[in-house]
Parts: sequence; structure tokens; C-alpha cells
Amino acid sequence: MRVFITLLTFGAALLLAAVVAYFAVFLLAGPHGGALPASLHTATLLLAWVLVLGIPTLLARRVWRLLAPARGSEPGES
Repeated sequence: MRVFITLLTFGAALLLAAVVAYFAVFLLAGPHGGALPASLHTATLLLAWVLVLGIPTLLARRVWRLLAPARGSEPGES
């Protein structure tokens, strides 16, 4: 169950991050298409990928740790 909830969280966060990135790209490519200097294109692309993959990963890691059994408890104890 812990794995399923973590994967579900990762998928939902990835979907949300992808949608936000999609609309951000359209905003920047539309009326503000030339606002970014060419020297920053690579850094912007790298930052975008880090955010799109990093935010869901950090969120899934937090959920995984929150759902972990308490330290020092035996598997059958409640």
C-alpha cells in the first residue's frame, strides 16, 4: 500500500508539474518569445527539467517517509 500511494503521489505531482510547465512555455513562447537572452536558453531548460522531475520526486519521498512504520516498532505491533 505504501508503494502504491507513493507512486500515485508521484504521478499526480508529475502531471501537475507538467501542466504548469506546458502553460509556462506557451506564455513565454507567445508574446514574450524574445525576452530571454540566447545565453540563458540552456540554463532555463536545465532548470525546468530539474523542477518538473525534482518537485514530484521530493514530494513522493516525503510521502514515502510519512507512511513508513515507526522506528523501533515490531512488524506485528500497533
